[in-house]
Amino acid sequence: MKPSKLDNQKIDFTYSVNIVEFLKQMRSTILMSTYQGGKIMIMGQHNNAFDIRYKDFPRPMGMFTSSGKLWAGLGHGIYQFANYSSVTSKLEDGKTYDACYLPQNIHFTADIDIHEMEYCNNELYFINTKFSCLCIKESNSSFKPIWKPPFITLLQPIDKCHLNGFCTRDGEPRYVTALGETDEPLGWRSNKANGGILMDIKTNEILVKGLSMPHSPRWHQEKLWVLESGKGALSYYDFKKKKLIEVVSLPGFTRGLQIVGDFAFVGLSKVRESATFSGLPITKLLKRVSGVWIVNIKTGKIVSFVEFTSGVDEVFAISVLPFSKIEIFDFDSDYSKANYIVAAEDIDQVKMPETAIEQAAPLFEKGADFFNENKKEEAIKEYKKALAIQSDYLPATLNMAIALGDLERFDEALEVLKEVIDKDASMLEAYDSLGYVYYKKGDFKSAKENYMNILELDPTNAKAKNALSILANETKAKKKK
Repeated sequence: MKPSKLDNQKIDFTYSVNIVEFLKQMRSTILMSTYQGGKIMIMGQHNNAFDIRYKDFPRPMGMFTSSGKLWAGLGHGIYQFANYSSVTSKLEDGKTYDACYLPQNIHFTADIDIHEMEYCNNELYFINTKFSCLCIKESNSSFKPIWKPPFITLLQPIDKCHLNGFCTRDGEPRYVTALGETDEPLGWRSNKANGGILMDIKTNEILVKGLSMPHSPRWHQEKLWVLESGKGALSYYDFKKKKLIEVVSLPGFTRGLQIVGDFAFVGLSKVRESATFSGLPITKLLKRVSGVWIVNIKTGKIVSFVEFTSGVDEVFAISVLPFSKIEIFDFDSDYSKANYIVAAEDIDQVKMPETAIEQAAPLFEKGADFFNENKKEEAIKEYKKALAIQSDYLPATLNMAIALGDLERFDEALEVLKEVIDKDASMLEAYDSLGYVYYKKGDFKSAKENYMNILELDPTNAKAKNALSILANETKAKKKK
């Protein structure tokens, strides 16, 4: 085992010595959501070392990945991300990425406790735990219920049975898990230790009862897998014997599962003897852990693991992406603002900036936005980026000088304004800004010269006349003193 620590995150973790080689061979990256910490964690490898990064998101819960898309239940909505592969070459941290996920849209659901989800039949299906039903997205409503357990009468936001897990089979919604067979508000809590069920929603048949807080059903290799969380178990359902067959018992509350080939990636959470978890078999263990455990489903042997020794006690969902190194950005990132996905039928009409001025113009506009928001330092940074592309882009140079003047960095502003005049001696705005800067520095003579330059070019310029009048009055006042 190799210990490691990220001091600024106050999270300690350890991992098995083979995790790097395992992820390299799998050419995969693990995503883990934790609503306790408000993060999606990216776990992979870089330069033969374990690599872990944390992305802050509002209350991350269920996740699903497919065909270059990532869906995540965040806060009170479902966020859809897409892999913008072309962005990977633009990332500036010196690392080599083969996928970059940027947000595409949000579907607001309100607070429904979004649990597991899958995409099939051109629809995103998701578990609405608070209302005890399986739903799909619908543009004109928060959610569209398409199935509820037969013992649920009315759909009410009171979490009657804690419907939580969901999976498809052969491209159709098929199996769910719930923590109780009850129609009462929070009724599942009274028998949580052994009241859980696994259901076939196609037939409305309860396949097995008496489970200890089941989660995460998965159809894989012609078997129905499920986590019996209260026991810390990974099991499969034997359709002939009509019972669960335990494959492995793990040292934590098992929730969050993805199976890739012969390997199950299982999320583990620490649980304490509390109102929610009292009476569970898992609470009798001397040590309970949180992290991601990787199990060979053929042998039941633990292959590798990542354990959080402090800072993260709860794991919600696990997704495994088929990329060696990925990045994820939120809506506020510059990458999200500056990259586009265009439909194939429209691509001939769209052309990205190619010339220097085309590439510099958006940076100038961004700087102007910052300037108007009175964020002068940020504006200067954007103007400098624009000028790095198009050095003679005078609007960016002039605006940068004005921002410097507003920040009272007068000497810097003078240097930039002189550069503008050298390139275009007819730019009235530059003389006006020079006059202002000299005025603020107390050099009334130089200020007057620049305002006079404006009148030579535009004899009717009212702003320059007004400035000269102010200078004359202040000069007289100084002489009287």
